[in-house]
Amino acid sequence: MPPATKRKKEKEADFKKAKLKLGKGKKVPTNATNTSFKARSIALPGQQPLERAAIQQDPSSNFASTSAGAEPLTSSGLDLDEVLIRLRHPNAGVRRDSLGGVKEILKIRSGVEVGRVMRALGGMVADDDASVRKGLLGLLDWYFSITPEASYSSIKTVSLVPHLPLFLLLTSSALSHIFPEIRLDAARLVSLLLQHVPRHITAGWPASAPSASGEAGATSTSGSTILEGLRLALGLGGDKASSAQGRLTAGGKLVFLKAVLAFVTQALEGGSDSAATESMWEGWLDEGNSASNKGAVLEVSEHGLAFDGTNEGWVVESGSWAVNTAATSGWELGRLDAGGSTAESGENGSGTMNLFVQLHPLLLSTFLESAPSAFSPTSTSAPTAASTETHIELCVVTATLTSVLAKHIITAAAPASEKDTGIVRARISDFLKRLSPYFPFSGASLTTGSSALSAGMELNLAYARLAALLAPQPVPLAYGQNATERRKDTAWKARVRSVEASWATVRAETDRRKGKGKGRAVDGWAMAEVAAWLTDILTPSQDMLSPPITTSTFSALLPIMWTLITQPPPPSSTEEDEENIPEMVGTALLAFIARQNASSALRGLGDDFVIRLVRTHEQSYPTLPFFIHMSSKLRAAVRGWIDGVPKALWDIGARDERATERLLRWLLDMGMRGAGGGAEEGCSLLDVKTYPSISARLAPFFHLAHPTRGSTMGPWTKLPEGRVRRLGLDVAAVWGEWDTEGRLGEAVKLAQAGIQ
Repeated sequence: MPPATKRKKEKEADFKKAKLKLGKGKKVPTNATNTSFKARSIALPGQQPLERAAIQQDPSSNFASTSAGAEPLTSSGLDLDEVLIRLRHPNAGVRRDSLGGVKEILKIRSGVEVGRVMRALGGMVADDDASVRKGLLGLLDWYFSITPEASYSSIKTVSLVPHLPLFLLLTSSALSHIFPEIRLDAARLVSLLLQHVPRHITAGWPASAPSASGEAGATSTSGSTILEGLRLALGLGGDKASSAQGRLTAGGKLVFLKAVLAFVTQALEGGSDSAATESMWEGWLDEGNSASNKGAVLEVSEHGLAFDGTNEGWVVESGSWAVNTAATSGWELGRLDAGGSTAESGENGSGTMNLFVQLHPLLLSTFLESAPSAFSPTSTSAPTAASTETHIELCVVTATLTSVLAKHIITAAAPASEKDTGIVRARISDFLKRLSPYFPFSGASLTTGSSALSAGMELNLAYARLAALLAPQPVPLAYGQNATERRKDTAWKARVRSVEASWATVRAETDRRKGKGKGRAVDGWAMAEVAAWLTDILTPSQDMLSPPITTSTFSALLPIMWTLITQPPPPSSTEEDEENIPEMVGTALLAFIARQNASSALRGLGDDFVIRLVRTHEQSYPTLPFFIHMSSKLRAAVRGWIDGVPKALWDIGARDERATERLLRWLLDMGMRGAGGGAEEGCSLLDVKTYPSISARLAPFFHLAHPTRGSTMGPWTKLPEGRVRRLGLDVAAVWGEWDTEGRLGEAVKLAQAGIQ
């Protein structure tokens, strides 16, 4: 055989299939690899955590983790050190899963290694993976809300607070990150922190002094640093600002503006819903100078009223009702603030003013860009619904942020300069002119919102607050210094003369701003629109589908109505077509209160408003001007409310103890004046001539002699034994002065006998 043919057959031998013969098996290959080996064990990475997890899940195991002092583990058997190491893993999925492991450990023991946990989580604020950052926000939201801040638990005051400065530094650094997605998530983190630890986020702004709380970790620059980062991210820092602001989408701009609004609201108003309601009384009502301290003729002893407390009851907190009769001989000018201001030293308003000036162009342009889409008739269609909701929220945020900043500048304890106030008022007026074509805001797309108020109501409230800020500021009263004039006039006549002089000054300033042209004053059109809107929503609607006024809405409306009611009414010589805004709003409000159920929350808010309104009107030494003219319809409405207090007490009964106590204290305050105690005919809202009828109508509150049902115990007997029941006896004792027919005294005796 030739050599070439032989070599060819040798090469093909490995691929040649041998033919099998009948009855013979297949030959074993000579080149096969032997795989018959055994191994004692296989080493796998992470085997120890798996063993710990298996032992921990075994209920029959005596593993040390079942003891109270053992180190907490995850369901995979990882301890805290191993979980924190995995937070720095190059794989995003491992980092995201490790966040769940941190939560597992913190659920077992929330106070474990808080410093290490906060440092590790702070390093992930600028993580380059979106899913990791989303998981971090969820974990932090849960971690900060484990214990409410109001309880001042050990987590909040001992463990967590010392580590917040470093965490805030990392957050502010993320606000200036090169990637816009990381900046957006950092803004979301700021909003989250403002919900749980607001005092440490806003510390140092707008003033440069340390926080009033004095707590550890509340640095004096954290607020300025965070706000500076938000400002730069919005492109408001000049050369230092991010150039990406112009490329922000509507959703991204909304995230940043929401964070700025939450920051400013917490820093200036403390984030309290009742802050605006309580601030409306500042400067108007001196709680220490109530109606009961004006010329009372009742003898008040050191230990209470001059009647037998054993039989009639006890005077609740009688020390606060002490009457200084010597004070009625003249005006206490020393108690009055000549400047009408309660300025606190050291407050710095320049930070708020600078922020307002920088934000105004952005807020105005954002509203102008969003309004056409937000209020378009076709905005409710499915393809544009999501985009419309974003534009509506942008309109709400811009209007609300403008009103919060402007209110603080104009009504701050340390008044801004006249130049700054003029700038703010001009920009408010400019903003209102852009909003006015859409006011009042209503429509199907505005019926929902992120808070207790709908989006349309939030926009209406923001518009009304801005219009109220343009109202003329009240001029403090200046009482006559002539001794002969003081002796000649009564206290009420001198007060009315001072009020009229103050109103004349306000009208002159308004005319000066108005210029030579006639018509409504500058920006007065906005107040008139708000007054008409308030009257419309307080009036019963014939539309059954119109939404009712909620408690949240009514609470937000009260400060606006207070501003309008306390404005100077038009003079008697004015044109007939000029609206009397105080009378129009006040009568609509009193009619709305009268229609409410006596035990409803709306009636309670309204009663408290009217009580404070009357007390402001009846002060002996008021600081700011307020007076309801004798011919005003509002005076008749207020007197009608006063006459209806006994009926309201009967209707409320024991169903709402707080509301009953409010009205009883009001009656006690009225009765402590005594006969002729400062209630001058035609001037005071409290007509003493009607006191006997009120006293007679108070009798059924204790006991009622029904013509058909016979003797019936009144609501007073159903009150729980305590301060409110004793307060009712005090009211009966004080109003006994006008009980000419003896009905009230007899009713009290029968009621006391019935509960014994």
